[in-house]
Amino acid sequence: MFGTVEHFTDHLKAQIMRNLSAEKTVSLFDCHARLIEEIKVQAESTNDKKAYEANLEKAYNQVNLELFGHQESK
Repeated sequence: MFGTVEHFTDHLKAQIMRNLSAEKTVSLFDCHARLIEEIKVQAESTNDKKAYEANLEKAYNQVNLELFGHQESK
């Protein structure tokens, strides 16, 4: 379901896997930025937008921790 931590985690990890075989890769940071833009389109209310963005940040930090052993500071 769109907006959940699981949805965003799956999306970020899928992008990483696509990068393994793609001619043009997309960084995790750029994928994060694209998801922020998608949230702006998909969110039906300000509360939804805030919740989705919080879930995206959790997913982004989780993926960074799993892959690189640390969370990225912004």
